[in-house]
Amino acid sequence: MESKIKTTSVIIGVDFSINKPAITIYHNGKYKFICLPYTISDKNKNIFLNYDVEIINRSDDKDKGENISSKMRYEIINANYLADIIFKLLEPYLIKNSCIAFEGLSYGSSGDVALQLGGYKYILMNKLGIIIPFENMYTYSPLTVKATAGCSERGKKKEDMINAFIEKGPDCKLIKILKDNPNIFKKKGKGKKPGKWIDNLDDIVDSYWTLQTLVKKENIILSS
Repeated sequence: MESKIKTTSVIIGVDFSINKPAITIYHNGKYKFICLPYTISDKNKNIFLNYDVEIINRSDDKDKGENISSKMRYEIINANYLADIIFKLLEPYLIKNSCIAFEGLSYGSSGDVALQLGGYKYILMNKLGIIIPFENMYTYSPLTVKATAGCSERGKKKEDMINAFIEKGPDCKLIKILKDNPNIFKKKGKGKKPGKWIDNLDDIVDSYWTLQTLVKKENIILSS
């Protein structure tokens, strides 16, 4: 059954992970890209900053302790820390009719990693729920997000998602440089997979396609 049309002035797509979450925000006719990498080189950070991608400095506590009890305490503290950062970043854009979408776990994900990621995500969603009703939060499978980008066929990879972003993405500084001089965002040197895209670009792209999936699936109409 076709979903009801929603009207909002803000839509947000999140490629959520613990180490390098990325966010795309559409507001007032413009796209804003944000990445929160656990670690990033100064060189790569400056590349992103030069092309209007906001990089957030994190100061996670990296000491997980020595036993299962201390590790559990660490995860709760760190999950709240990350949720607080993301909430503060998004708060200027959060109104009651804002809509936000997350890319879900890959098919077959299981074990401690899946449980850990799910726990972090639930804490973030709960904090966002202070302003946004849970009915305005959506989660889509990676395959559904890939389909929005036209990359759901077997064998399609992250690089295909990036290429689709370059071809079909919005008119912005990031897209322009990726078209005109993609090598700026390519790895160089020996032993670093030269020619591959630098880290975090794929996460930004995934957050963009997650946002577009939200628009497509929920019949979003943007208001001014």
